[in-house]
Amino acid sequence: MSVQDPGSAEALLPPGVRLRPAHVDDAMVLGFLELELFPDEAWTVFQLAEEIEHSARAYAVVEEIGPDGAAGEIVGYAGIMIAGDTADLHTIGTTRPGTGIGRTLLAWCEAVARERGAAQLLLEVREDNARARAVYVRGGYEEIGRRRGYYRLPGRTVDAIVMRRAL
Repeated sequence: MSVQDPGSAEALLPPGVRLRPAHVDDAMVLGFLELELFPDEAWTVFQLAEEIEHSARAYAVVEEIGPDGAAGEIVGYAGIMIAGDTADLHTIGTTRPGTGIGRTLLAWCEAVARERGAAQLLLEVREDNARARAVYVRGGYEEIGRRRGYYRLPGRTVDAIVMRRAL
């Protein structure tokens, strides 16, 4: 599976959507999705555009497809950074939780990281994000640490749980 060819990860998707590599033209939409999904810690359009274009990053989106095959609304996205034998999950989000889109994006990230030589994938997840933590645990991730007060939200902080999976 490559960045350009999502391969078997797409088999996990619900009908009516497809996975494809992100393009810099997607940055504006992804910026709005960031504000919707992560309002207290959203990345800017400019940060997202830089990420998508960076050679050590890989980003994908899941978009609706019409009966004629035309692209529709983006309903999920994910991105990783690869540095040597380690990949870091930078972001993953979907407007349709519980449909398999998040799991598909995670599988795509793992496959691309493996293809680019990474032996492990690391991620940080908010301690209070039980749904995401459960997805990662089911996917074989183990908790390896905690970053106290990592997420700075209005009026409070939330710890980050650091998780890892061997690829």
